[in-house]
Amino acid sequence: MLSLIAIAKNEAAGMADFLIHHTPLCDEIIVVDTGSDDGTARIAEAHGAKVFTFAWCDDFAVARNFSLSMATCAWVMYLDIDERIDPSDFPRLRQAIKGRPTCYQLPQWNYYNDPRHMEWQPTPGRYPEAELDHRGFFQAEQYRLFPNGHGLRWEGRVHEDMSAAVAASGLPRRMLDVPIHHYGYVQSDERNRSRNTFYGRLVRRNVDDRPEDPKALLELGYILIQEGQSREAIPVLEKAVAMGAKGPVLCRVSSMLATLYQADGQPDEAIDILYRCMLENPSWLFGWRDLITMLMDGGHWEQASLGLQ
Repeated sequence: MLSLIAIAKNEAAGMADFLIHHTPLCDEIIVVDTGSDDGTARIAEAHGAKVFTFAWCDDFAVARNFSLSMATCAWVMYLDIDERIDPSDFPRLRQAIKGRPTCYQLPQWNYYNDPRHMEWQPTPGRYPEAELDHRGFFQAEQYRLFPNGHGLRWEGRVHEDMSAAVAASGLPRRMLDVPIHHYGYVQSDERNRSRNTFYGRLVRRNVDDRPEDPKALLELGYILIQEGQSREAIPVLEKAVAMGAKGPVLCRVSSMLATLYQADGQPDEAIDILYRCMLENPSWLFGWRDLITMLMDGGHWEQASLGLQ
């Protein structure tokens, strides 16, 4: 059996559609209301969700863990109200939970219409209804489907993560090719500005809590760039590298730093940090794209040709 858990605040506009859409997939839906004043809880209850209230404390992990504690089924999936699983993928999810307890990472397709995003890629046409008229997306992988219990919990005030608990659990880990369609970045400009302000405050608090965490520093660097403070972002991102950033965090830090160095008239530094990143992460295609582009911009044709090979 499968519990779907979600936390929500002032999501009245999308709640009914979210619940109607996912009810055929799940055996129970848990909605934790973190302080709505627009009827979110009433709508959720009217559409069959089990609704609980939680006093918001500026910590997504704490709220998310509370929602997890309310789940009663053997398997759990979490989604946000602006996310959808395509119905064509429901059978794959139901099949997955028939197997042995496993922590599944699912790709999150963050629809985004500006191709300047460093990991932007065009929509493939695989899900015509879900993709709608969106030009492209950038992808993240997150643990979204997992067995209940086993000490699994989220950590982090914002952009919370379960990776440490999954590793400690000893459970098998797999990628499941069932995209989560996320529409949070293609809403109104006003809502996007409000979200950025909210997350910016939490990201700063997260860095106060974890000043040497490369992932927290990466998130602060991204926020500073969004706020037009690119020069202030450089030392933050450099600190993330110095603190031992690895894997996807190092890749994203390196790409952002390379772009900032290039804009600051330091092309050699830009090439160097991408080159060192690619030595550790040779399968990161976006890094190769950026490195080859910068090599060609600098007239380093032979090195660019080697990179293409």
